[in-house]
Formats: sequence, C-alpha cells, structure tokens
Amino acid sequence: MKLIFVLISLLYLSNSFCQKNAETIYKWSDVQTANPDTIYSLSLSKLKLTNLPSSLWRFKNLKKLYLDRNKLSVLPDSFDLFENLEYLSLDHNQFEFFPMPITRLKHLQTFIASNNRLTYIPENIVNAKSLKKLDFYNNEIAEFGKGIFQLKLLNYLDISGTMYGTVIQKELEDKLVGVKIIMDPPCKCLD
Repeated sequence: MKLIFVLISLLYLSNSFCQKNAETIYKWSDVQTANPDTIYSLSLSKLKLTNLPSSLWRFKNLKKLYLDRNKLSVLPDSFDLFENLEYLSLDHNQFEFFPMPITRLKHLQTFIASNNRLTYIPENIVNAKSLKKLDFYNNEIAEFGKGIFQLKLLNYLDISGTMYGTVIQKELEDKLVGVKIIMDPPCKCLD
C-alpha cells in the first residue's frame, strides 16, 4: 500500500513539474545553454531584432513564441519549421506585408500582429486551419482576402484602431458569423 502511495505521489510530482515547464516563458538569454527539446515557450521581446537569430531554429518544440517590440519586417520562409507553434505574437514590429510563413503553420491558434503596418490579410490564411484568434489592432488593413471567411475555428478578430465604412463593417459581420469582431464605430464618410 505504501508503495502505491509513493508511486502515485511521484507521478503527481512529475506531472506537475512537466506542466510547470510547459507554462514557463523563457527569455532568450536564459536558453542559450538549455536543451532545446525542453523549451516550449520563448520570448525574444524587446531585443531590437531586425532578423531572427539562426540559433532559434534549434527550438523545434516551441508552442509559444513572443517576438514583440522588435524591428522585424519579415519572417524567413523557414519559419514554418516551427510546426508545433500554437501562439505567435509579433506585436509592435515593422511588418508592412503579411508574413506568409504564418499561413503554413497548421497548429497556430493565436496570431497577434497588432501595432504594425499591415494593409491586407491574404487569401491563403485559410491554410492555417487552426486559427482561433487574430489580433490586428492598430494596422491599416484595407483588404480582407476571402480566406479569412473560411477559417472554421476563428472566434475572435480585432481590427480596431482603423476606421472602416459601414459597408465593410456589415460585410465582415455578415461573413464572420459567430466571430467576436472588435472594431471602431463605422464612419459613413468612408462608404
């Protein structure tokens, strides 16, 4: 009986430790000597990056990646090697064009690209079939490719910070039924 209690206790402690590691967001400075297979959440925020470091590709098990507040304007084509990525934040960067490798991330559920200079959402965003949350706050998105309307799991879209006319807002609301859309009040002056 004591052996069973000890085994259950060890199993519980082991499971708790694994869950804690999966939830820990490591900073770039903390993982330089870490075993890359044990890192699931990583932040390279506020590093003034214009390009991603080549050693980032060692961390193939990443589920969450924070690249906030850098000077990034493109993602390399090889970015889709992060095939387990579920959460990506590119908040406060310098993207003018939609980072196309995002459309090839099959497990991506949350994509945050607020405070950039994006002007369109491409049609092939539909290929990122697991997307549930899109945050494009404070961008100048004027063109919505029809792919966004085909994302079956999408339940949240933030496009506030840009004013739209009543026609575009109505179209978005009609085509994105069941999606919580965050947007500024429309202006008839833009119709």
